[in-house]
Amino acid sequence: MVAHHLLVSQNCSYLFPANIELKNFPDKESHVFIRDLEACRGKDVQVLHRCYPKQDSSLLQLMLIGKTVSQVASRVEAIVPYLPYARQDKVWTVGEALSAEIICQLLSAAGFSSLATFDCHFLKKEGEATYGGLRIRNFSLSQRLVSYFKSKMPDALFISPDQGAAYLVNEIGGLAMVKKRGEYRQHKRQAQRPVASIDINFDVKGKDVVILDDMIAGGGTMIKAVRAVLAMGASSVSCGCTHGLFLGDAYTKLQEAGAEEIVASNTIASEASKIDILPQLKEVIIGKF
Repeated sequence: MVAHHLLVSQNCSYLFPANIELKNFPDKESHVFIRDLEACRGKDVQVLHRCYPKQDSSLLQLMLIGKTVSQVASRVEAIVPYLPYARQDKVWTVGEALSAEIICQLLSAAGFSSLATFDCHFLKKEGEATYGGLRIRNFSLSQRLVSYFKSKMPDALFISPDQGAAYLVNEIGGLAMVKKRGEYRQHKRQAQRPVASIDINFDVKGKDVVILDDMIAGGGTMIKAVRAVLAMGASSVSCGCTHGLFLGDAYTKLQEAGAEEIVASNTIASEASKIDILPQLKEVIIGKF
């Protein structure tokens, strides 16, 4: 049986003691130092590292770590609570980079044999998959989110704002709304494909509704979903997600739209972070990969 070793990046030091130092050279290029590299020799190694915020530099740091550790380790797995670029899993117009697949290819090329993450956007289900040549173990926080809301509203109706997130509510008999996106457009500094409409094909009148999604970024999808549910007579509506980016003033806009409570995990720290990933992280680390 191959021995196991855990490497913890400096940006995860509040979860476990760090043994990877992250610094910058004077020109701002990344400097990575693995204090106990020799302890990884011949072992299965897991690397816990956050890649948000500062996605680009954090991903580069992870690749530097992977390439260095893979030279001495038996196998190396990256544990990344929130995987950046996961939303760019389709090419909407010729010339776009398929970023989600490319990131996985780069991690594989950097020496990682697998990736463990939470509610990866492009997988749309829990379990194992291979994408971009990289084996991915996708863990879901849906049960934790459901338990949180059920403790307050035992009879709540759980729904997802689109089919892509339906797996978050399927096991508890939840329902999915139908989302339609508008035309892809590029602004001067941003690329966007806005939500055109969200339709509800089921009854929500008089019910406490909880809408679950894998992430809330700019909030466009969730805001439309909240308004649609309230317009159809729901008694209340709350929102939950695994990854709460809450870009701009998305959190405030959700409140203004009528969301009574907004809950996220701490894969990304925010004022909505009420679900702690540490218990599941320990299972990911202890479990075989």
